Amino acid sequence: MPAPEHPVAPGVEYFVGVDLAWGQRGTTGLAVLDHTGSLLDVTTRQTDEDILDWLRPWTAGPCFVAFDAPIIVVNPSGHRSCERLVSRHFGRFGASCHAANTANPSFTNGSRALRLADALDLGLAPTSPRRAAEVYPHPALVTFFDLPKILTYKHKPGRDFPHLHSELLRLITLLDSLADASPPLLLKSNPEWHAIRSAAESATRKSHLKRLEDAIDSVVCAYIALYTTTHPTKTLLLGTPTTGQILVPVSPTQAHQIDHP
Repeated sequence: MPAPEHPVAPGVEYFVGVDLAWGQRGTTGLAVLDHTGSLLDVTTRQTDEDILDWLRPWTAGPCFVAFDAPIIVVNPSGHRSCERLVSRHFGRFGASCHAANTANPSFTNGSRALRLADALDLGLAPTSPRRAAEVYPHPALVTFFDLPKILTYKHKPGRDFPHLHSELLRLITLLDSLADASPPLLLKSNPEWHAIRSAAESATRKSHLKRLEDAIDSVVCAYIALYTTTHPTKTLLLGTPTTGQILVPVSPTQAHQIDHP
């Protein structure tokens, strides 16, 4: 029997991306891929109840849920060690981390991501058959596409609409190009993805773009989970299990620099 054109992830049924708002008022993006890299669904939700209702069918069996949000937060102030490591190794690309600590009301009583993971009975160990991990799209995109700098599609002072629009469309085009990657990311047959692309192309205001960011980021998170399972030697966990870890895809050069600082 001939070898498959692309390696597929063994064992795991679904790879789920959660671009999770730190608090209850923000919008959370949700996406799920199957083991072939096909996008099965992408959407947004707000409340914990609605997020869990969407997640439960995809996490009943072997799964990998990648949260773009802090999971373990125990430090009373400043940055976590995993955030400092990401900033050290990816800061030159513009991919530094926001600080998460228990002085922030969002983490005074633990993190939202950990509460959701616990509600779904997900394990944080890499060997868990129903696994959760913290990820960060910016450094992952740098690695996947060998970028000299992060894609600046998120609203910040000084970024006008034409710039944000161009960068978001660039991100969508790059993600579409992963159809030929290893593993593949197969988006074009999904109607929700078509709607996202169409809305991005027709956007005329920053607020239109903001409505799309969370869903698109959740697709990136889901792909990080698939990529990690397919290529475990090409990803690293930065930080420690007790203080927080961020899973990052790395090139051979990046891996060498991190291992030999």
